[in-house]
Amino acid sequence: MTAELKRPTATLNWSLYVHCPHCDKSNDLASPGHDTEHEIARHIFNNAWDELNGHEVECEHCGYEFTIEKVEY
Repeated sequence: MTAELKRPTATLNWSLYVHCPHCDKSNDLASPGHDTEHEIARHIFNNAWDELNGHEVECEHCGYEFTIEKVEY
């Protein structure tokens, strides 16, 4: 098969990291454990990042609960 006939599929991998202010370990808010209702993904992919300002997070490492100020890249 020649290169012109191959049509590969692209794979999207995304992450949204925040460090816990208590234990300083990284949490991926895009993971199924944090985004069970796909609320975070919906806001990110609809360019509504400000909707995540003040989003509550429970650290997956120490259980500390905190809110994020904002999302930036």
